[in-house]
Amino acid sequence: MQKSFLRRSLAGFQPYGPGDQPADDEHWIKLNTNESPIGPSPRVIEAIQAAAGDGLRFYPSPSSAAAREAIARHFGLTPEMVVLGNGADELIEMCFRAFAGAGDRVAFATPTYPLLEPVAAIHECELSTHRMGADWALPDALWADPAPLKFVVNPNSPTGTWHPRGVIEPIVAAAAGVVVLDEAYVDFAPEPRLDLLGRHDNLLILRTMSKSYALAGMRIGFALGHPELIAALDLVKDVYNMNRLAIVAAAAAIDDVEHHRLLVEQVLAERGWLARELEKLECEVAPSATNFVFAQPPADARKVVDELRRRRILVRHYEREPITGWLRITIGTREQHDQLLAAFKEIL
Repeated sequence: MQKSFLRRSLAGFQPYGPGDQPADDEHWIKLNTNESPIGPSPRVIEAIQAAAGDGLRFYPSPSSAAAREAIARHFGLTPEMVVLGNGADELIEMCFRAFAGAGDRVAFATPTYPLLEPVAAIHECELSTHRMGADWALPDALWADPAPLKFVVNPNSPTGTWHPRGVIEPIVAAAAGVVVLDEAYVDFAPEPRLDLLGRHDNLLILRTMSKSYALAGMRIGFALGHPELIAALDLVKDVYNMNRLAIVAAAAAIDDVEHHRLLVEQVLAERGWLARELEKLECEVAPSATNFVFAQPPADARKVVDELRRRRILVRHYEREPITGWLRITIGTREQHDQLLAAFKEIL
């Protein structure tokens, strides 16, 4: 038998499984990866086109300076309180590099973003997971956990749950180490938690431009926090982790407030409508503060997913308890929703 060169700690390792990504020209109704139903700001396209020239032979700014300054200006922060990553996923990985070593505890509630478990395994961290309560409430045990690194996804994926300040701040205040508040979906929620940055120097807030800025294909994430925490992430990040096109795209996107507002408003309107229509089909629909709905159909979820796929419709299904009977459905266009509902009626 051929010798394995894989690290012993990765024996049996299960990587994160992304949602299916068929080719753009295969004409699927793609409601499985929480992408935007409309395109990015025209200013973003113009900025990318202007940057896609001779300057590409030069390395990008190692600090993503233009984007860092634009994001800081938008949120009323200083550039020292901002760092960018190749999507929020890279920022999560940077948090492990900076704040948790082999054998350290990393705590979070479940079910939540499934990337956290494989990244913890790669870094040989000790998982400390806490099952959510009724209506996907954060468990009290998460507050008391002494882990040096905690993650709270708010709004949560895949459940869509949002928790107000009265729930989030006590977790941050009680933490012995760093709390990473993943706000990837917060633009679709009642309010963000930027108000906590000035009160807690152990808080990092993660954001992404994949959802409410329609830039999933550019892989742009950013973290906001106390300058010492941001300096720690800078210490461990790849030198040139953001390319020139992504940097100008991020700066242009954050500055186009009007396009961002229109995108969010469209998603919120369609989210409410789709939730009501699914309830008419006897689906249980959890309250959502995201750009997706989390629904339990009155039939075997796996069979529903397979039948939708036969009709070239993709939704997300997790084969793991306690959510194996639920579907995560991205908010798309009204036309896509009409086709989804028509398929649901046939299947059910």
